[in-house]
Amino acid sequence: MLDAIGPKFVSTLSLLVVFAVAGFTAAFAQTPTAADEVRAGAIAYKFSDYAGAAEHFKTALDINPDFTEARLYLATAYAQQYVPGDNAEANVAMAQQAIDQFKLVLNDDPSEEERYKSVVPIASLSFNLKRLDDAREYYGKAIELKPGEARNYFMLGLIDWTDASRLRAQEKSELGLSESAMISKPEACAALRAQNQQKVEDGMQRLQKALELQPSYDDAMGYMNLLFRERAEYECDDPEARKADLKAADEWVDKAIAAKNANAGKAPAEKPAPKQPQN
Repeated sequence: MLDAIGPKFVSTLSLLVVFAVAGFTAAFAQTPTAADEVRAGAIAYKFSDYAGAAEHFKTALDINPDFTEARLYLATAYAQQYVPGDNAEANVAMAQQAIDQFKLVLNDDPSEEERYKSVVPIASLSFNLKRLDDAREYYGKAIELKPGEARNYFMLGLIDWTDASRLRAQEKSELGLSESAMISKPEACAALRAQNQQKVEDGMQRLQKALELQPSYDDAMGYMNLLFRERAEYECDDPEARKADLKAADEWVDKAIAAKNANAGKAPAEKPAPKQPQN
C-alpha cells in the first residue's frame, strides 16, 4: 500500500543521473576543479557507486566550501546509501550524515528549489528513523514551500495515523485484547479518544487535501480507511457512530483497490531529462 516507508524518498538524486558524462574526457589532465569533481561524482552516481560519488563531492567541497550544489549532491549520495529499516549503527550514522549535510545546505542561503530538495529528504529520513516530530516539522516546511504537492500532505497524514495506531495498540495491550478485537469498555474508549481524536481528525484532513490535489492517490485512500478504523476504536460509547465509521472504512478500501487497479493500467509518463547544473 505504501511506498514511503520502505523505499527511500530521494528524488533529488535523479538530478545526477545524466548530466555529467559530456565534456568529462579530459577533465583530469590538469588539476581538477570543484566542477570536475562534481562531474566525476555524477558519473560514479550514474553507475550506482554512491560511496565513490560521495568522495568526489566531498573533494569538490574541499576545493570550494561554498559550492551549494556539491553539498546537496553529497547529502543525496549519503541518503542513497541508507537502508530503511536497518537499525545497524553504521546505517543509522549514514542517514545522520545525510541529514547533517542537508541541514548545511539549508544554512547556505539556498535557492527555493534547493531548500525544497533538502527539507523533503530530511523529513523522509527522519520518518524512517522513527523521529516523527522531526518528520512532521520538515514535511510541514515542504508544504510551505510547495503547497501543491500531494505527497507531503499524505506523509503528514501517515504520521498522524502512526501516532494514533501506536497509542491504540498500547491501550489494547493493557486491556489484554487481540489486534482484531475492538475496545468495548467505555472508560477505555474515553481515554483513547482523549489521546487520539485530534490525531485522527488531523490525519483525515491531510489525506483529504492530498486527494483533492491527486484524486487517484490510492495510498491516501488506503490510509483514510485506517484512520476511520482508528476513530471507530474509541466510539464504543456511540455504537451508531462506530458502525458508520467501519462502513466508511470499508468503502475507502473499495476506492483504494479500484484506484490502484486503474493506476496500474496507466502507461508511465515520460520523465523529462534533468538539466545540467551550472558549475
